[in-house]
Amino acid sequence: MEKTLEIKNLSVVRTEKKQSTLILTDVGFSIYKGELFCLVGESGSGKTTLALSIMRLLPKSFRIISGEIRVNGTHVLEISEHLMRSVRGEKISIVFQDPGAYLDPLFTVGVHLREAARGKTDNQQELISLALKEVGLEPEIQSAYPHQLSGGQQQRVMIAMALINKPQLIIADEPTTALDILTTRQIINLLNEIRLKHHPGMLFITHDLKLAASIGMRIGIMYRGHIVEIFRPGKEKPNHPYANILMGTIEGKDIKWDLDTDIFEFNRQEIVGICPFFERCPEKGQVCKRNIPFLWRDGQTGIRCIKYE
Repeated sequence: MEKTLEIKNLSVVRTEKKQSTLILTDVGFSIYKGELFCLVGESGSGKTTLALSIMRLLPKSFRIISGEIRVNGTHVLEISEHLMRSVRGEKISIVFQDPGAYLDPLFTVGVHLREAARGKTDNQQELISLALKEVGLEPEIQSAYPHQLSGGQQQRVMIAMALINKPQLIIADEPTTALDILTTRQIINLLNEIRLKHHPGMLFITHDLKLAASIGMRIGIMYRGHIVEIFRPGKEKPNHPYANILMGTIEGKDIKWDLDTDIFEFNRQEIVGICPFFERCPEKGQVCKRNIPFLWRDGQTGIRCIKYE
């Protein structure tokens, strides 16, 4: 199978007031052409940091200290910023969770779309019209300003911008967070239609494991900057204790855990050398007080847990 995205041993630190803190630790997985891969974890787990690392759009206080990121074979960490600008949009596009924050209120939709299609001088308007049609928007919307659109329309504009250059990888970073239930379903269906038609690899980031299980071909569970499990929903059950807590299924108990508000505070340096889920794990033992590598089952699924070593 053709790999659209390949990440190996990626670690990222944030430096503030001369103190460095690990944000991502030894992250690695691949996404294949036409695959919808869901990345799930609670707020603060490092999901957006991973997305911005792929795009090479990390804030100045963040730094990639090790690892590889390849998009269709291009090692994006080794190329110049000048070349990376052509990779963004051409090979990778991103759809953010709050389109209103990324659409400039001073410019019309048409201006945004033309900027996304920059460099396509010969057939720019044709590409814009096609992208709008694919996301279910009329051409007349190009004259509208972002504040004149509903949240769903704004998100469709963002998706149209992501589509224009037919990228091999589309990152959707919690694209339905600010939308109502009906609009959420419409946007998810739209993204899936785009995947089936154009076959990009798709990284869908969410805090909702049940949503991920309904749409994802594989699901990666992220906790405190680590990938703790990757599994295929519908074909196998998640086994990591954290995944079970997310699903509320440990020992048959109905566990209530508000992932939107349960933002933990911790010093990531303290967990280096031990299982990242040790503090919360209901099944922990003394044997867990050491670093556990990610254990691949078949090259596509695996788990980071001492019970499966």
